[in-house]
Amino acid sequence: MHEHFDAGRAFHHIEMLARLRRLPGTPGEVEAQEYLAGAGEEMGLPLERQGFTYSTWPLTVFLPLICLGLAALSVIGSLTYLWGTAWTALPGGLLLLAIYGSFRWSGAFERFAASGGRYLSANLVGHVPSNRSKGTILLSAHYDSKSQLMPVVVRAALFMLGFFGAILLGLTLLVVGVMSAAGSDVLGSSAGFWVSLVPALFLVLLVFNFTGNSSPGALDNASGEGVILEVARVLLSHPLENFDVVVASFGCEEVGLVGSIRYLLDHEEELKEHPFYMLNFDMPFSPGGRLFLNTGFEVPPRWTSEHINDLARASSEKMGFEIRGIYLPVGAAADHMPWSKHGFEATGFVSAATHVHRSTDDIEKINREALRRTGEVALSVVRLLDQELSAEGSGVTDLSDLSDITS
Repeated sequence: MHEHFDAGRAFHHIEMLARLRRLPGTPGEVEAQEYLAGAGEEMGLPLERQGFTYSTWPLTVFLPLICLGLAALSVIGSLTYLWGTAWTALPGGLLLLAIYGSFRWSGAFERFAASGGRYLSANLVGHVPSNRSKGTILLSAHYDSKSQLMPVVVRAALFMLGFFGAILLGLTLLVVGVMSAAGSDVLGSSAGFWVSLVPALFLVLLVFNFTGNSSPGALDNASGEGVILEVARVLLSHPLENFDVVVASFGCEEVGLVGSIRYLLDHEEELKEHPFYMLNFDMPFSPGGRLFLNTGFEVPPRWTSEHINDLARASSEKMGFEIRGIYLPVGAAADHMPWSKHGFEATGFVSAATHVHRSTDDIEKINREALRRTGEVALSVVRLLDQELSAEGSGVTDLSDLSDITS
């Protein structure tokens, strides 16, 4: 294939989107939709506007209530410990159950997305048809952005310390409650009481991480949009043999993955009828130039597509660099996660940048070499998936025999 990923073109898309402030419900969000539609039209990829309604409750109500509810249970448990009652075991058990339920946040996000709301947004979706149309590859990114009061590293630390501290507290309350019921004198320490309040403090602080619209959103996530637009341009010139490619710019990721979930629920049954793969790009590289894959998320872990991840690693190794895996237990969500939970082969190109959701997430943070590498890996992965489907039809099992297909 003579057409390659042009990092300069991708950078231009990032630069244009980063001039906007794209919080859902603001004029910048609409301007971003218009820019993406124009960019698609210019390259010969019409992007259909698929509207949906949404609620801001997942961001403004649901998540704060989870934090406050866990904090309240923690404080109740601490008080029963201080009062020296064996009933300490009850809030301990309830706290552990509540934490387990909170780790299933995506189910609540799906219910919010399915029910809609009073605000309007849209996904922008284009199609690059293949020669044989045997399956679908979805290339996705979200175009909205937001800023938050707390730096990401502080927010992540509060999530980790708050949630895992609450788990430790719940286990402790269970144990000392049972020991007290058995006759051991293990309750009532004032020092232990004050220490036990620490997880609740962290959880309450998270409630004050207010959302705004001051971030240019260059890395999060104009970078993902730049990647999928440029990959789409290349594939328009050289379509795949077997896989139709759907290019989806999802809206409202920052308020609960709404655009991605709505598209998933609308198309789930039809996409399950044929081979399907999803590659989502959400901050797909770091300012330092490293590339990462989201290999797992939630607690206990749910794993993303091992097959796509292996192809991406093999592609990067062949190009002379490394893609690392990253596990996101709590405090982070991305558009590929609901797809993975629904049983689809899906993964996410992500990074752990600390400056996102801030006014400092500007164009200067975009690493052009990492941008190029991300695009080349993405193209390599979709071509390899296409080769595999050709191999299945021809009886060939060694993909090295098919290297001429994309040369």
